[in-house]
Amino acid sequence: MKSPSRRGLAVWGLVCLVATGGAPAQRGQLPALRALDVEPAGGICELLSPATVVVPASGDPLAPRAARSPYLRLFHDRGRHELVIDVGPVDLPPHSMAEHSEELVYQLMHVPFDAWVHGYRAELSDAQGARVPRRVLHHIDTTRPAARDLFLPVAQRFVALGAESEAQNLPAWLAGVRLRRGEPLLVSTMLHNPTATPYSGVRVRLVLQYTETRPLREVAGFRVDVMFPTGPMEFDLPPGRTVRSWDGSPAVPARILGLSGHLHRYAEWMELRDLTARRVIWRARPRTDASGEVTSMPVSLPHLGLGRVVYPTHRYRITASYFNPTGHTIPEGGMAKVGGIFTPVAPLPEVAVGDPLYQADIRHLLGLRCDPGGMGGMMAHAAHSE
Repeated sequence: MKSPSRRGLAVWGLVCLVATGGAPAQRGQLPALRALDVEPAGGICELLSPATVVVPASGDPLAPRAARSPYLRLFHDRGRHELVIDVGPVDLPPHSMAEHSEELVYQLMHVPFDAWVHGYRAELSDAQGARVPRRVLHHIDTTRPAARDLFLPVAQRFVALGAESEAQNLPAWLAGVRLRRGEPLLVSTMLHNPTATPYSGVRVRLVLQYTETRPLREVAGFRVDVMFPTGPMEFDLPPGRTVRSWDGSPAVPARILGLSGHLHRYAEWMELRDLTARRVIWRARPRTDASGEVTSMPVSLPHLGLGRVVYPTHRYRITASYFNPTGHTIPEGGMAKVGGIFTPVAPLPEVAVGDPLYQADIRHLLGLRCDPGGMGGMMAHAAHSE
């Protein structure tokens, strides 16, 4: 089995598109780090009980119970200016999902101080501290419930990494995503073992490189998906050609500094088009290996990195085309999203927690962990995308 290509998911985060080449950590054992305050086991599903779901900031009364988890730790390496999100440990039997997979889906942490994140990398180790192959990482995704998305009134996606995602780092003075002290961050992790080798005590570390000084440009991640506005983002692929699209407009004028995409096997192409101006902003075909698996997507830096402005008065369309040659339908075989980084020309609106779409989106995300059927869907997706 092959682990799915998720490299395109990194563009949901902040800097993978205009990176200067963040260096990966040295080989060998992962360094021991000082733990920040940590809460022991479980209550994030309590958030789904009230009519209105509110993900609490660190000072809210519900925050300590909602943030309890035995599988999430936060470390701080002040000397390196690194904030480390540590997930695990869990065992990975051969050809199976990680033990305790349900508990790894959307755990809650809180940002411990004001910072601008300008780089990231992922590290995996076992109980002895030895490196674990990256192919066991299906994804580690982060969501900011207190920040708004560019195209939708939902929680902003932050950094998302998969098996092929590379370490990235921008100069600290140039650009970064601002995280505020006490704001909530939802962390979702999926580990699967497509090999015959068992791994015990596996941990994933998402290392965020930061500065405490405001950079030249404050940036944020954006994404558009053919399955917007919310809910599952996978779709079936019947035999032959399937074309999917979604239309929308940004909430404010914004300068897109870089963009890329994410597709699955049998994808032909995808594009982002300005319908109002009648022009294509970006069009790309996936890069594949000899077996047809998607290995990466091209990255675009519009106007040599100076960016392209998108407007609330314009309508934009993301479109993707697949061709399934197998003669049978592939359940949940398709996915298509464009993501990247932008700097707003005008401030984004504040999050409207009571907005029906915001509520539907948060309930979907937390339901992947708390709804008995939610985790089954994620595991099915992992199985067919290997």
